[in-house]
Amino acid sequence: MPLHKIFHHNHGIAIVCVMVAMLVFSACSPSHKGEVDRLNSLSYAFHYRNLDSTKVLATRALALAEDYPAGYAEACNNLAFVAIAKMDYKAAKRWLEKVEDRSDNQIELLIADVQNMRICQREARNKDFYSHREKAMRRLRRIGEEASNLPLREHRRTIYAKSEFDIVAATYFYYVQQERPMQQALALLDPDELEQDTAQYLNYLYNYGSGGAITQGTANEISQAEFDYLIRLYMMASGSNPYPYWQANALQAISEHIQDADRRDFLVKNNLPAFQYLNVEQMPTELLAGNFAQRALNLFSEYGDVYQTAGAYRTLAECYWQIRDYNSAGNCLTQALTQNKAILQAPDLVASIRERLCLVYSAIDKKPQSDYNRNIYLDLQEQARQDKQLEARAAQLDDNAVQLNSMIAAVIFVIILVIFLLYLFDCMKRRKARNNSVEDLLIPLHEWENDNKQAINALSERFEEVNEARDMVQFHISENRRRNMEQRAKVSLVNSITPFIDRMIHEVDRLEEGGEPEAIRQERYQYISELADQINQYNGVLTDWIQMRQGSISLRIESFPLQPLFDIVAKGKMSFLMRGINLEVRPTDAVVKADRTLTLFMINTIADNARKFTPSGGKVMISAQVVDQAQVVDQAQVAASKNSQVAASKDSYVEISIADTGKGMDETTLSHVFDRTYTGGHGFGLLNCKGIIDKYRKMSTLFSVCHIHAESEEGKGSRFSFRLPCGIRRMQMVLVLALMISQASAATGNLLKRADAYADSAYFCNINGRYQRTLEMADSARTYLNRFYLSVHPDGKYLMVSHPKKGTAAEIQWLHDGLPTNYDVILDIRNESAVAALALHKWELYESNNKVYTQLFRERSADNSLGDYVRTMQVSENSKAVAIVLLIILLLQLPLAYYLLYYRHILRYRYAVDKINGINKVLLSSEDEESKLQRINLLWNPQDADKMRNSQLFPQLNKVVEQILQALRKSIDMRKNEAMNIEMAEDDLHRAEYENDKLHIANSVLDNCLSTLKHETMYYPSRIRQLIDTTPDDVTSLHELVDYYKSIYNMLSAQAMEQVESTVKCDRDLLNYLKTLLVGGVKNYTSRIKEEDEYHHPAADNRGGNRKSIYAICQYILQDVDYDEKKHPHLFTPLTSDMKYLVARQIVREIGETTNLRGCGIQTKSSEDGKLMIEIVLPRKIIDLIR
Repeated sequence: MPLHKIFHHNHGIAIVCVMVAMLVFSACSPSHKGEVDRLNSLSYAFHYRNLDSTKVLATRALALAEDYPAGYAEACNNLAFVAIAKMDYKAAKRWLEKVEDRSDNQIELLIADVQNMRICQREARNKDFYSHREKAMRRLRRIGEEASNLPLREHRRTIYAKSEFDIVAATYFYYVQQERPMQQALALLDPDELEQDTAQYLNYLYNYGSGGAITQGTANEISQAEFDYLIRLYMMASGSNPYPYWQANALQAISEHIQDADRRDFLVKNNLPAFQYLNVEQMPTELLAGNFAQRALNLFSEYGDVYQTAGAYRTLAECYWQIRDYNSAGNCLTQALTQNKAILQAPDLVASIRERLCLVYSAIDKKPQSDYNRNIYLDLQEQARQDKQLEARAAQLDDNAVQLNSMIAAVIFVIILVIFLLYLFDCMKRRKARNNSVEDLLIPLHEWENDNKQAINALSERFEEVNEARDMVQFHISENRRRNMEQRAKVSLVNSITPFIDRMIHEVDRLEEGGEPEAIRQERYQYISELADQINQYNGVLTDWIQMRQGSISLRIESFPLQPLFDIVAKGKMSFLMRGINLEVRPTDAVVKADRTLTLFMINTIADNARKFTPSGGKVMISAQVVDQAQVVDQAQVAASKNSQVAASKDSYVEISIADTGKGMDETTLSHVFDRTYTGGHGFGLLNCKGIIDKYRKMSTLFSVCHIHAESEEGKGSRFSFRLPCGIRRMQMVLVLALMISQASAATGNLLKRADAYADSAYFCNINGRYQRTLEMADSARTYLNRFYLSVHPDGKYLMVSHPKKGTAAEIQWLHDGLPTNYDVILDIRNESAVAALALHKWELYESNNKVYTQLFRERSADNSLGDYVRTMQVSENSKAVAIVLLIILLLQLPLAYYLLYYRHILRYRYAVDKINGINKVLLSSEDEESKLQRINLLWNPQDADKMRNSQLFPQLNKVVEQILQALRKSIDMRKNEAMNIEMAEDDLHRAEYENDKLHIANSVLDNCLSTLKHETMYYPSRIRQLIDTTPDDVTSLHELVDYYKSIYNMLSAQAMEQVESTVKCDRDLLNYLKTLLVGGVKNYTSRIKEEDEYHHPAADNRGGNRKSIYAICQYILQDVDYDEKKHPHLFTPLTSDMKYLVARQIVREIGETTNLRGCGIQTKSSEDGKLMIEIVLPRKIIDLIR
């Protein structure tokens, strides 16, 4: 064939081939792209309308998109959405994996990551959630770079992807109770942009209306704002193309908003048209929440969302709970768990259902089922901890990170080590032994110096602690002195009644003598009635004053061993021996919980009472016995026949007994030995003891075991005993100065240990079914936790309470502030309190404790660095291989360097180095510093020094030993100095404690005295008045009554006077208290002190001296108070309007008694401008203290 024909023939074939190829490629191109996009768009439009339609349309798109990767990925995302709604997470993950396998479209990959985030949030896989979130954020950055070039359809898919990312993230942070990240995620949503996508805009409205997103404003304002979002959501979702999913969500959220009655009333009142629109079935307002929840349940069930259906059942159960239909609530919750087992894949939702189930079963008294569900709830909380996945699923990454860090550290260490060894080898080679380093020999010295520094610091801290304790005791002394001054003023008021009683007796004597005209006798009767009224008026003042102070006396309750108190009593053995009495104090290891000082007072009082009534040759025995529950019951049954006041106790206690071989008492005396009216010679001291026991019993149910008892037989002796609750035994720490370490945190550590012990007790009380006791143990644990908080923050205002209602709970605030307390103990007591409240049907107490427990548990287990951790792990994995290679290379050099270093080691002076090593061992031993100094001097003696003198290293070694010796000498001097300072400070502390305890006991005894006087004498004036009014002629009965009144009043007032016989200390604190009483809280006043030549007193000459040189006058003028001639002259009398002025008067009197200058006084006057002026006459020698 000719060449040109061949060419034309081949050219024609080529054209045909090109055309065939174009047809083939045209057939292989995404010919159904438009149809796939249309089907996918329709499938997306049905997301929240009909899941079946969504699935059918996505399946059709998937079948047509084999040659269209982006469309295929979008169809897979739509099918994954359906699977997630059905809670078929395995199928959803398979569809999402296909998105990554078949497409590189960043928008669809982003949507797949977001859907994976939702699955992880539902399954509480926190670590995986952050992994997908990190991928999604990287894709968002890539898409953002090309956002302006995207076609319209992809732009809308981007809006969906971005908004869904923020909403899913906000939902995750909401469930792990991280409010700030949740609010930040929602704040990224742009409502204007979302209006292009109705479904996502509805999603936006729901997330803002369902709760937690709005934080500004009052509770009612927030509720109203959330309701506005929800009603708008419902109305938009109920349009011409309804969204049943969002209709159901809106109804469910509104139902949750109106379950609380107050909140419901507020919303209905302010949104009546909206509720009329919603209330299509015309339900009563009280049943609206249940109606909305039932409608939401029906919509969710019809729509087919398994997760939301279970949540709707839970909401409906809560509505039944509110109307106390517990069986229906239980049925709803059971239905939520059993209707579809797929729900078990969502731990958070299951946990909330189990928590409500435990409440329902408790309400219908099915405790085993309640405990079963409560335990499942707690297990799910532990399983869903945010850091739990970090421990489990991220274990491999963790191991890799540890290996990588170890390798990097090893590389750095080996590099440094090789460089150091090579350098050292070179130095040894050039300088030989002459330049060897002796620093290694000083390492033990540095170690000892660090330990010794800690010991010295511990001594210094101990000195500071003692000083702080002394300052605190001084504060208590000041408080007790002020309280003692009030008691003295009360006693003074009591004594002012005695002259009235004497006048009564005088008048009654005159009446009894007779012979007077009837008019005079009537005048006498009238006068007696006036005196009785006057006494009643004074008694009223005293009663008001005592009642005003009731509850102000605080018993210092603590657990302490009895043996130190017994030792103190035994030191007074000499007073017994002088009377020929043998005092036997039996040792004990009992620990009680009470006031240490008052316990010693009771033992001393009863023992002294026994000494008085025991003849020479007799015996007094003091002992203590711990009695458990069984022994208590046995002893109670035996004692019931002897004394009706003894009762069996359910708790263990310590019985302290004081027995004697004295003359004993008959049955009549024994039966009245603790009576207030008993006057047999030893009743008042016992009365005080009885009063202390009564105070214990009124303080708390913990002290219900407290009791005082007496048994006696004439001629054989008596036995007095009292009971106190058992305390908590503690190990006593012994501080050895040679091994002393820092003890600065010991006091606060003990507080946490005590709280831990009470938390354990609360647990065992729940186990034993003693639920009320559990709450008491939890309350004690909270007390110690609060004390620990106040020890760290003395001015802190966040204290734990048993029933937190509003605002952030104190322990949550502690966690936010970084308080180093024991949060495990807090979780324990909140959980045990919730369990106890559940058993006791205290629902509000349960809700508050369970809420705090859940929030604290989640916040404490939150891992805020999880996102950064995931990013770090992904980057650091690539560096491992490099680290391994470097490590191998460096390790190969290490044996050679080590060998050379060892070979060149200085063996020529081993003897001298061994000596130094021996000295270092002595230095680090447990001996005291003085013994160490002696032994080192023996080891490093001049003979050895002479032997080493030829060594080139001897001067350096000798310098090492000299440094050790100097450090020891310095330490000995510092320890002696610190010990002396501590001893002096402790002496000051003990003196202050003695004074404080003395005042504390005096005040407590005076409380009992005044209380006794008030209760036993206050009705006599009224009785006298009654006799005069009803039987005036019965003078004999009147005489007997007045005489008896005087005798009992004199006896009781005399007992009170014994407590105030000592003089007070006149110092600046007392005068400042006087000034505070007079002008404390007064803003506008002037004060002045007159010079001595301005003062004139008409009785100056009667004292045989010049008053001008002794007294000064201090005046306070209250500029805002006009002088009242009727009221103010009585300001410092028992008829005063304020009791503090009686205390001020008493202070001035006590100053006169203390200084022996009884011309001191206080009165009110009118100032020149008619204002109230208080004038005080004080000794000139103390007047400067009040300036």
